[in-house]
Amino acid sequence: MIFNSIIYIIFLITTVIIYYLVPVRWRWPFLLGTSILYYLSFIPVFLGLIVVLILINFALAGPLAGMQGRNRKYLFFFIIISNVAILAFFKYFHIIFPGYHINLFQVDYFFRVNPANRLLIPLGLSYIIFTVLSYQIEIFRQSIKPEKHLGYFSLYLLFFPKIAQGPIERPQHLLPQLHQNRQFNLDYITEGFRLILLGYFKKLVIADRLSIYVNAVYDNSEFHNGTTLLLATVFFAFQIYADFSGYTDIALGSARLFGFNLTDNFRRPYFASSIQEFWCRWHITFSTWLRDYIFLPIAYFIAHKLNERRFLGISANSWSYTIAILATFIICGIWHGVGWNYLFWGLLFGIYLSFSNATKNIQKRIRTSLGISKTSAWYRTYSIGLTFCLVLFAWIFFRAATIPDALSIINKFFTQTGPIFYKPSELMFAVIAIGSLFAIDMKLEFFPGRISVLNNRKFGIQLAGVALVLVMILLLGVLDGGQFIYFQF
Repeated sequence: MIFNSIIYIIFLITTVIIYYLVPVRWRWPFLLGTSILYYLSFIPVFLGLIVVLILINFALAGPLAGMQGRNRKYLFFFIIISNVAILAFFKYFHIIFPGYHINLFQVDYFFRVNPANRLLIPLGLSYIIFTVLSYQIEIFRQSIKPEKHLGYFSLYLLFFPKIAQGPIERPQHLLPQLHQNRQFNLDYITEGFRLILLGYFKKLVIADRLSIYVNAVYDNSEFHNGTTLLLATVFFAFQIYADFSGYTDIALGSARLFGFNLTDNFRRPYFASSIQEFWCRWHITFSTWLRDYIFLPIAYFIAHKLNERRFLGISANSWSYTIAILATFIICGIWHGVGWNYLFWGLLFGIYLSFSNATKNIQKRIRTSLGISKTSAWYRTYSIGLTFCLVLFAWIFFRAATIPDALSIINKFFTQTGPIFYKPSELMFAVIAIGSLFAIDMKLEFFPGRISVLNNRKFGIQLAGVALVLVMILLLGVLDGGQFIYFQF
């Protein structure tokens, strides 16, 4: 029951209607039941694993909050290692047990289809584990108290709009909302509908349309020249952005229909003027999770150990930042998938950030000597362009099957230029898709309170905007139920 399916739309509408009809005291169990129903529509056997995860973490949170001293640390490390081990087992099963097969069935709306002779990752396991880890870490830090109600804790982890691809909700943000009585609010319904519509537009009209060209080129990269591969790389950058942010919009919109606010995961990342800013705008709940629970603890630990102000001629602060950022983005790469290309993709961002941090004083002196202001329009344009090129280069390793394939593609950029491979209609649709996404982000970035259509005060303009988006989805959208890219992670 993936988001871009008719059955999900029917499921969502039915759930929202019943949610507001049942008595308030029965709404949380109803939402929990429908979330379990949603989970069962994929691979039901894995629900048992998720239930065990919920029960164990719920049971251990209380003792963790109540213990003191060394035993508390031992219990905390046990909780963290156990949860991470479960995730690592499923993600790296085929490395741990090469050639081993398990007979499973993929399920769509409770019907078995497409037998899979390999161990599949349970739906949303990465996001559930990361959510659980943030919950346990915040308890260990005494930022929150354990949730005493098993039902609300279960709903916090299983809430169906966010379970498959996030956002990774902090307990401080979502748990209090689950305890509040939600009354019907037409503004919430309208806002949720707009977000869902925008999400479907991004997914069906932009991401899935671009994927046709990207898959045709990247899956046969040995037959294409550098010019075609470069165009496919640009298309992939917008494809993965539209795909993931489209999912996020649908998730946020679905939650909003029930009156809940989930955390936005994207804020126009391709308008970032530095790699650091890019990660403040891209997959925000994941990047802040890495910052708060991986980067900062490692950086503080190293800074504490390096008592000297300088080591090998480099300041202790630089050492702590570099080691922490490289470790953080190696973990980021490993989380995204099995393969050296994912690890290198993460490492590459760590190198970008380390280099930027090491040369920030040099960059400042150069700007001062040339009389360049960081706030000037042309410098911001240059910075945005440079950042996009660096991100684009990294996406090659993310999309290519292996590092040798990625290096071959990069080599062709410079050695095998030629005519672009294209079908006129597909290329035209791709340009329209990217232009639409660019226009949406331009409006939100530079004119947030102006030129509004879907949010216009005049109902007629709103209705015309909705009609236009629906027509574009029906005419230009790829309506074959293509999977979301980040489902595999």
